[in-house]
Amino acid sequence: MAISFSTALKWIGYGTAILSFAAGVRGITSAISSRVEVRHKTEALLASERIQLNGHDYAGAWQTLDQASKLAPDSTAIREAQEDLAMDWLDDIRVQGEGGFSEVVQKLDPILTRGIGAAKTPQRQADLTAHLGWSYFLRAREGVSGLDPSTSYADAAKKDPGNPYAEAMWGHWILWNHGDPADAAKHFAAALGSNRERAFVRRLQLSALLNNHDDASEDRVVQAINDIRKESGSVPPDMKRRIFSMYYGKLIPPDEETTRFINAVPPAEHVATFQWMFDRMDLNESESLLREGDLCVLEEAAGQREDAKRGYESIRKKLAGRPGSLLAAAETGSKRLAGSSAQ
Repeated sequence: MAISFSTALKWIGYGTAILSFAAGVRGITSAISSRVEVRHKTEALLASERIQLNGHDYAGAWQTLDQASKLAPDSTAIREAQEDLAMDWLDDIRVQGEGGFSEVVQKLDPILTRGIGAAKTPQRQADLTAHLGWSYFLRAREGVSGLDPSTSYADAAKKDPGNPYAEAMWGHWILWNHGDPADAAKHFAAALGSNRERAFVRRLQLSALLNNHDDASEDRVVQAINDIRKESGSVPPDMKRRIFSMYYGKLIPPDEETTRFINAVPPAEHVATFQWMFDRMDLNESESLLREGDLCVLEEAAGQREDAKRGYESIRKKLAGRPGSLLAAAETGSKRLAGSSAQ
């Protein structure tokens, strides 16, 4: 059967339409497939970044998120992950080898600034603003002039009253500049009152107090660790070591400040806190003996005379023939407690 020219043209048009439709379907399918692939890749990168962050591999996490942001530059999840990483990195920043804080901080500042502008809640905005202030502090430590962290802390506290980062960092700043300890204490109390990030607040509080190197600050360290014990908190191992070093010479040999230091908290609580902090610490022989001697002094002050007496006698046996202030304290303590028992 013969087909007219017009009919043939119609069939050609139908074929062309079908082919165009098929090409369009393939294009749509390809685009959808590409988006799905990007989503899977970014999700995998975000999962990897969380693992790196948990392992404190901040530089590695930064590189992973940089890869993710190139794949999905408009992703809210990636932007927020970058902001969280910037804050965590600043909270735990360490400097090793060449370079300083500024090398890290300079690449984090833009992330914080961007986040402050995009934050959807006052709390998030305050968290980021406080960390921007902390970055100013770190740069000021290295000699960068004209930076005032307290302005950022005040701004953050205004946005979110009691913000733990802003208040703790503000208290730290006051003590760093040898300001009023009572004023600093108010800021730390406000930070703790938020019931957020207590471990961070306590760590910054202890760091600020230990950096002051004076008797009043050392008393406040004892008060702080006593509170941490009672609230079932924890003290990082490196800070435990610093606090143990703080006890050197405070109790043995005794001086005019010893009684005040012992009574920074009720003596029985001081005993409990000292044991909680240092009983399981890995110490060498001389440090272990010093720990034992300090505990005896605290136990005696707390009225735990039998425990103190046994401790003094143990030290006497271990140090027999090795004179020094610790042996002298143990001998004096043993005689004192033996005399009081005889009465």
